[in-house]
Amino acid sequence: MSTTLAGSFRWLTALMLAAVLAAGWAPLTAGQGMQTKQVMRQKLAQSERLLGALVTSDWAALDRHGRALEAVTAQPGWDVMRLPEFHKYTVAFQRATLALAVAAGERDQRTALTAYTALVASCVECHSYVARARIARSE
Repeated sequence: MSTTLAGSFRWLTALMLAAVLAAGWAPLTAGQGMQTKQVMRQKLAQSERLLGALVTSDWAALDRHGRALEAVTAQPGWDVMRLPEFHKYTVAFQRATLALAVAAGERDQRTALTAYTALVASCVECHSYVARARIARSE
């Protein structure tokens, strides 16, 4: 991996981790529990692996980790994300994982990068929403 690519990899991973930590692991809603926390950890781990597959053009791994991310949305811990206020974030996340699978099948790194960027954006935007909601509740 080139120095620039390695630096980009570290930067994007740090950005994703910062987004998760900015929202914290405190409950999204009163109903969020350990299952949701576990799902979010799985999502972050798969996203990191996905980035590694993307920058190395490992199409099989890109497909595998993209599908693993999509599968996360079917787990019980994702239930809180099925609430109406999270619908647009869930849809954006699912569209991005689908686009990643398509790009992996076509071996199209540019499209995969666009899909990965959309995936990260869906996570960051949702976590930002959660953080704003927490601030509003505490005021």
